[in-house]
Amino acid sequence: MYLRRLSLQNYRNYAREELVPHERINFLYGENAQGKTNLLEAVYLLGTGKSPRNARDQEITRWGENWYRVAADVERRDYSFRLEISYRAGTGKIVAINGQKQESLFSILGRVNVVLFSPEELQLVKGEPSQRRRFLNLQLSQTSPRYYYYLQQYRRVLQQRNILLKDIRSGRTYRRDELPVWDRQLVKIGAGIVWKRREMVAKLAPLARDFHKRISGGREILTVEYKPSFPGGREGNVEEIEDSFSRALLAAREEEIQRRMTVVGPHRDDLLISLNGRDGRVYGSQGQQKTAALSLKLAESQYMEGEMGEYPILLLDDIMSELDGERRQFVLETVQERGQVFITGTGEMEMPPGTAGNCYRVVQGTIIKV
Repeated sequence: MYLRRLSLQNYRNYAREELVPHERINFLYGENAQGKTNLLEAVYLLGTGKSPRNARDQEITRWGENWYRVAADVERRDYSFRLEISYRAGTGKIVAINGQKQESLFSILGRVNVVLFSPEELQLVKGEPSQRRRFLNLQLSQTSPRYYYYLQQYRRVLQQRNILLKDIRSGRTYRRDELPVWDRQLVKIGAGIVWKRREMVAKLAPLARDFHKRISGGREILTVEYKPSFPGGREGNVEEIEDSFSRALLAAREEEIQRRMTVVGPHRDDLLISLNGRDGRVYGSQGQQKTAALSLKLAESQYMEGEMGEYPILLLDDIMSELDGERRQFVLETVQERGQVFITGTGEMEMPPGTAGNCYRVVQGTIIKV
């Protein structure tokens, strides 16, 4: 999978720019605030429909304008297509595939698979559990659009259940009889989410361990484990997970009413990331945490290839300057044969011998091939 052509209009600091990237390595360098990260953000937008910075559409729009457009000609193993995402103030966001307007952003999931690694990805290891749940959700939504549908359904049921808990706590005790109805819905959808996450982590963990071992020169062992918020979530089939989830909700009922919120379920799950048997979040140095996060991202790319039959587009934002020479060389060697890659940095990067790719200098929203 690769982008044959990428077009930007009124996107961040790009007035109008068109790039014909190499189908392998693409180095983009230049001073800070010139547009390198903005270009990676645009590719990420094509894959997920969202900015990795959680920016609103108006914030993405070029200063002084009220609309933007990002479009790409995409080549996949068995077919090609044109994907376009546009926005206009007052109208909202529109997605079109081969010129045909789509009903929702949901339709683009799985069309352009992307994996992003940026300095902020360090939060994957050292941040809150929500960061790691986001990692799981984004990965699975790209490889299994049905997962995204169930995730949306789960969030809606969770919201309604929390409203009910608040009402009960406020004295509307007559509504307590409604809880079993919402419990059944939450359990049915939530068990499938737990099952899918557990399945993914079982495949991802050994890949991440292998990458980390190679990056660290065998000095560290990375362990990644899925941690459901209720006993029994780590084992059994979907029906057994449903039973465990249901019992956990029943056991937590009084606590949930007091706290006015659902305290068990996929929305409270986590990943345990350990280095040499110790919690990487607590005991890992920043360098170790960075290496662990990079290993997880490379494993994510490998996992996606196994699920989709081709590598995703890999976006590496300003990481080379923070790696030593040995680790930088490892990353370059690893990504050379893994589909299309965009790498940004502040300094000009020399293409290693035998590497297929292009170098570009980015200056004030203009991309210049070197």
